[in-house]
Amino acid sequence: MTRVTSGPGRPMSFLGLCLFVLIVISGLACQKKAPAPADTSTAKPDAPAAAPEPNAPKPIAIEPQIDKTVVTVNGKTLGEAELNSRVATTMRQLGAKMASLPPQYAAQVQKQVRQQVLDNLVAERLLDEQVAASQIKITDADVTAEITKTGAQQQPPITLDEFKARVEAQGGNFEEVKKDFSKGMGYRKLMEMQWGDKVTVSDEEAKQYYDSHTKEFETPEQVRASHILVLTEPKDPNADPNQVKVAAKEKAEKLLKQVKDGGDFAAIAKENSECPSAASGGDLGFFPRGKMVKPFEDAAYAMKPGQVSDLVETEFGYHIIKVTEHKDAGMTPLEEVKTDIVDKLSGERKNTITKQYIQSLRDKAKIVYAEGEGPAAVAPAPKPSAASQPVVTQAPAGQPVSSPAQPAGNPAATTAPANQPAASPPAPAPAAEPNAAKP
Repeated sequence: MTRVTSGPGRPMSFLGLCLFVLIVISGLACQKKAPAPADTSTAKPDAPAAAPEPNAPKPIAIEPQIDKTVVTVNGKTLGEAELNSRVATTMRQLGAKMASLPPQYAAQVQKQVRQQVLDNLVAERLLDEQVAASQIKITDADVTAEITKTGAQQQPPITLDEFKARVEAQGGNFEEVKKDFSKGMGYRKLMEMQWGDKVTVSDEEAKQYYDSHTKEFETPEQVRASHILVLTEPKDPNADPNQVKVAAKEKAEKLLKQVKDGGDFAAIAKENSECPSAASGGDLGFFPRGKMVKPFEDAAYAMKPGQVSDLVETEFGYHIIKVTEHKDAGMTPLEEVKTDIVDKLSGERKNTITKQYIQSLRDKAKIVYAEGEGPAAVAPAPKPSAASQPVVTQAPAGQPVSSPAQPAGNPAATTAPANQPAASPPAPAPAAEPNAAKP
């Protein structure tokens, strides 16, 4: 028995649909064909049958593997093998978040993820039809240029060859990644035809948003400071902590004298500070109240730009602090945030139009789900505590919702698919500043 779902009024059931075309669709799972049955047409007609062994077990019949159809979209089938592959990719991405859930919640979340991925695959089929009907063509040169652009936007930038090397080093297939880029670029061109000038944001609209969302642009009082740190934590577990502290203070006092005598603060910090900020001459950048440990914060906020503190002791050691800038609380000027506002409003309009467009394709399509499949087949999961519940903001095929290389709302975002490495591996977590406030 099947259910036919088509026509207007069908609700959008999966999360993040409005971001659908912002993602490069991950590589489609390869489906293995069932082995062909043995060809007996060439057997000799007079060959005697071999006598069976008296105790030989009966041969086990091998059933050909049939890929069950989960849904048919405008006459084209979508199989369970592809669906399961996508679901597995998504569940791997959820990883630790799923592990923290009680079993009864985890099982229901997996059902919901399966339904969401199924909905995404249906949307893919509908978009693919429209890309073909619109005769949108993406050349290999287009894809190469897009990957090159994406690599250049990474931090640090990487070349096309470096991008390819990273894909392959992480077990990916570069040709599959190129296909994903091509598909995403096709979707982008399709949606650009729908957006037209409807996503343009005027200067007046940007100012209206700025004036009506003042809290978003408020900035707290901030200080920019540099410091030189001499740690008091013994490096040798057998060392006397008191002696280590005494030696640290003597060293800090000598460094303070060098600074007070006119020495170059940044140069002294680079050579002597035991904080990771030493590499930048001790510069900590701007920080508001509450970020640094209190003795450090109190000293920094009590000084004027250009002043240098005496020794300031914290749980980390002895600091010599130099304040370089001070900002009073206020509003970030419109000129500094105008581009961000325009991107935000334009992105919201793109998402709305995209969502409506995909819904319109669904309304006109003939979508036939197999028994037990479809939007009504999965009940909402009971909600555990907010702290343990994973947030599923899943785009098609387990893709991350946004790419660091592209602004939100831009369907040109071409992050690597979930089963492929990203254009740049995750950066290691920065070393904690010794003067940072403890969580």
